[in-house]
Amino acid sequence: MHTKAQKKMKYVGLLMAASLIFTALPTMETQAFDGYVKAATYTSDAWVSNFWNTESDHMDEELAQIHADGFNSIILVIPWREFQPDTVPISYNSYAFSKLDRVMDSAGNHGLGVVIRLGYTWDYYADEASSQRFRELLREPRIQEAWMDYARKVYQAASAHGNFRGGFMTWEDMWNYVEDATNFGDGQRSKTEAEQIGFHDYLRKHYSVKELNKIYNPTEDFAKYEDVYIPSRSQAAYRLFFEFYDDWLNETLTTTQKVFPGLSMEVRLDWDVISGGSDDGSDLSFTHESTYACGNADFTSTMYSVSMGQAQGAQLGAGQAVDGMTKKLAYLREHNDGKPVFIDQLLYMDETEGFENNARLQPSQRGAFLTGITGALSAHTNGYGIWTYRNYGNNPVYNCQFALGSKGWDVSGGSVAEHDGSRMMRLGEGGSVSQKIGHRIGGRTTHDNHVRFTADSDEPVTVTVTMGLESREVTVEGRKDYDLNFGELSYYSVEFTSDGIVWLDNIQVYNFVQDGQLYDIDGSALSCIGSMRALNAAMP
Repeated sequence: MHTKAQKKMKYVGLLMAASLIFTALPTMETQAFDGYVKAATYTSDAWVSNFWNTESDHMDEELAQIHADGFNSIILVIPWREFQPDTVPISYNSYAFSKLDRVMDSAGNHGLGVVIRLGYTWDYYADEASSQRFRELLREPRIQEAWMDYARKVYQAASAHGNFRGGFMTWEDMWNYVEDATNFGDGQRSKTEAEQIGFHDYLRKHYSVKELNKIYNPTEDFAKYEDVYIPSRSQAAYRLFFEFYDDWLNETLTTTQKVFPGLSMEVRLDWDVISGGSDDGSDLSFTHESTYACGNADFTSTMYSVSMGQAQGAQLGAGQAVDGMTKKLAYLREHNDGKPVFIDQLLYMDETEGFENNARLQPSQRGAFLTGITGALSAHTNGYGIWTYRNYGNNPVYNCQFALGSKGWDVSGGSVAEHDGSRMMRLGEGGSVSQKIGHRIGGRTTHDNHVRFTADSDEPVTVTVTMGLESREVTVEGRKDYDLNFGELSYYSVEFTSDGIVWLDNIQVYNFVQDGQLYDIDGSALSCIGSMRALNAAMP
């Protein structure tokens, strides 16, 4: 019954029960890329977590700029909960779907195709963590049915447009349970979880109890499969959980492909080291090769960062980074049945917090890297996508442009109305508007907190902005954008008050800016945009 750690194995997961509901659907045509894809992830002047509840007043100009920069497509990230707020009973967000239609129509008008990223984890549609339903996806049939219905509805909405170019889901969005499982311990809770998610069933198919005792610990004494717990990340047996989870990802993808034809998956290209995980007791570099073929998809999707396979803290030159990328892509294709690769996130730089020790491309080498990867891309890929086309802050404000009226806001002496071609919040004398957001941005007290907003008034009006115990005042006369630095502080809400009639819009609160060196948060060009244009021009 024993199999090697990296052997592809078949596991009929719990999602099969949900998939049976859709077996009677008419055959849908698989969507394959038509030509080489050069894409920018599009979030307008917001970011992925709140884009779908914003107005995006300048959408046409933004998409025209993307096309002018040489891209021929955009990537739209579709948060599961924001599009499908309720799973029991299932409900859908009409504004999100109407905006999807609007974006796809506008993109088509500017000669841009659209690639869908299905199932993004994060949104601000409700206060509770949006990741919970991803955790429940392993064991709750009702959640599995909701996922399938969501995937079907997104596919139907997107494929109704002539510029739809296909889609992918990601291992990243499905990884929440992996992070939880390592903390369950070896008691009854962990054993119950192992039974509910199908881990025991997987082990029954591929390992004997005797083999499990040896892999877990020479002194372990499992009498039956029900005694087996989910191993911790520090145990050599964790390789078994990775095997199971990769198999579950494969089954989730192939089941979802029944309602979203041609759907690919962003596969995990990083290797995970498991101490003592090899049969001889040495460390195991666990590769997720069993996921690389992506079912019946025509291509494999992946995120690629220049840090992959490089030493921690290394400062890379362009040549070294190009060589590393070429080898990684070649390795991926050796294990994905030779399918082309779509790099849905081409990370030539990554300033994400928590990854400061990763290897980095020297800033002066970024341009040379971008113009030097044409050979690797031509040999191994059917396209690439940029994550940070325009820099963004980690803005936790929901309905920050009042596209949904006053939803999500506490308002006194104010209302939302059309003003200067946009929906804006009108505050009267003594009016106020506030939103509880501190729980969404975390307890960071070592970063400067900024509040950016647009305000307009016919006569001088004092607007007071309050966060925590700190307040700042600005005098508004005419239309102007403001950026207030509150420094390092803790806060639970942001509040605006006015001593006269004022119009407010584009509320952004942030303490971190994701930098891609293409366009700044205000839309101004940055150091890498020339090289990016050159790369786009060099590719077909």
